[in-house]
Formats: sequence, C-alpha cells, structure tokens
Amino acid sequence: FRTGFISAGDFAQGILALKQDSCDVIVDDVTFITEPFFQDGVVAQAVDYVTSQNVSYFSAAGNFGNKSYQNTFNPVPAPNGLIGTAHNFGGGDVFQSLTLAPGNYTIVLQWQDSIYSQGQVTSGTVNDFDIYLTADNGLTLFGFNRDNTGGDPIEVLPFTVGGSVPQNAGLLITRESGNTNALFKYIIFRGEGIIAEYNNGTSTLVGQANAAGAIAVGAVLYTNTPAYGVNPPTVASFSSTGGTPVNGVVRNKPELCAPNGVNTTVNMGGVNIDGDNFPNFFGTSCAAPHAAGVAALLIEARKKFYNQSLTPAQVKSVVQS
Repeated sequence: FRTGFISAGDFAQGILALKQDSCDVIVDDVTFITEPFFQDGVVAQAVDYVTSQNVSYFSAAGNFGNKSYQNTFNPVPAPNGLIGTAHNFGGGDVFQSLTLAPGNYTIVLQWQDSIYSQGQVTSGTVNDFDIYLTADNGLTLFGFNRDNTGGDPIEVLPFTVGGSVPQNAGLLITRESGNTNALFKYIIFRGEGIIAEYNNGTSTLVGQANAAGAIAVGAVLYTNTPAYGVNPPTVASFSSTGGTPVNGVVRNKPELCAPNGVNTTVNMGGVNIDGDNFPNFFGTSCAAPHAAGVAALLIEARKKFYNQSLTPAQVKSVVQS
C-alpha cells in the first residue's frame, strides 16, 4: 500500500516505488483535478512507464458521470463589464443553463495549451480563459479570473449552493487574452449539477485513468448483472464516460467495468442496499480493485499451471473478453 493523496508528483513517485518493490498489479482510485485533461501529466507518464515494465495498471474511471462540457472556443463579444470575448454556446448565447442542487461544488476548467508546471517552460499558456457563475438573467454571481498567461491552462471554480431546493444558474466562459480558439473542457468534479443545455463533449474520464497504459474501470451495481437477472448489465449513471482527447487522440476508455455496491466490513457511510449485517461500498473506487484482483489471480494461475507470464496487454485482452 502507498498513499496517493499528497500531490500528483508524489503519487507518480509512489507508482514507481510499487513497481520497484516487485508489484505485478497496481490499482488506484485517486483523481487530481489539476492533472492535465488534454495531455499526459506526471501520473499518466508514470503509469505508462510501469506498464512498459510489465506491470498491469488499473485505475478507477471516476464517479463524475457525464457532468462535463467540451468544445472549441467560439468567440463573440463578452458581456458588458468583462474584458475580451465570450464563448458562444449556440446561436449567440454565452450563458449555459445549469440546474444546481444544494451543496458544495468544484468545477474545473482547462484548455489545450502549453503547461508551465509540466516543464513546458518556453511559454506556458498563451490564452487566459476565465469561468463565471451567473444568475438566470446573466448577472455575474461569482467568477475566477486569474491571469494564467505564461502559467498553467486551468481555472478552478468552487462555490456553495444554499437552501433546500435546486437553483437555476448559468455558466459563462471568457477569454481575456490570447490568439487561438483552443479546445476547452470543464468538469463538475463535486456537486450534483445538471448541464441543462448545449450538451457537448461530456467525457469526464481524465488524468491517469486516460493514460494509454492504464486499464480504466467503470462501475456496475452487482445486482444489475446477468447473475441477478439483468442482461446485458447496466453501467452506473455516475460512472465516468470516456472520450477526452489526449494530444488530439481519443483513447477507447474505459476498457471495462466491474462490480460496485458490494459488502464490506468498513462502514464508509454508504446505503445498506441488501439489508444484511454489512455496509455496502459504491463507486469506481470499488470496481477498480475487483478488476485488479481478478488480474492478480489470472497472473498467478498462468504462472502456476503453465509456467508462463502474462503481459499487461494479455491481461487486458483476457479481462475484456
């Protein structure tokens, strides 16, 4: 066991340390919201390295469903009081409608550009994008408008929705400076928000789960499987969907799904769906270690009965089929 919660760089070092300690299978369920959406960050690079060294790497796809929007920036004049241009979601509309349930939110906006913190020190980002939460009438409620020029192409929008009923709001994306209509994406990483219009580019599978060497694992409730009379099995609505391009290439993600909602002896506050003496464990955090455990058994059996080793590609082929 190695923690992955200190920083992305420490997480990457942990992956290398586990490989050095002779691990054949590594599994994680960690999402760093600051890791690049459109490039391979330090964690993804570590995953690809250990995979090249014959380690099978499994990663939780994420529990963010399709709460995302992606498009190429389409500039139109920004609303009064704001500098630069705004993204045209459609028909000249710069306000995307959201329905926000009460609770805490974290929305992360990234765009395709040079990344200073990844060692791309020749420039960093040349575009300065900003993200704002607005009222129904377009009145700006809250926004983050750091000057990103020369730094990293990322803005983080945290906020809280009070009350007891869902609220209607809008999202506004602007570019204060820059000269390219870059590809951008935002993901609602925390909060039960619904993107009510202009759904486009809804993938939420990013980071090391989207690495070429990783086997990204989605979640299926164990009762929604053929063993319990549901065929074909149904993917959980919260399970992150794939489709985020990395360096312009869309990778076929997630590679597979595994069970969630199973019994555990550790009470993490989940609903006891089966009414027995054990709490239930939900999410792709549950699914990924199930798939990794199967892989470990396959590797062990192949060695025991055939005296042969399975490569990560062979492991993936077997578990997918």
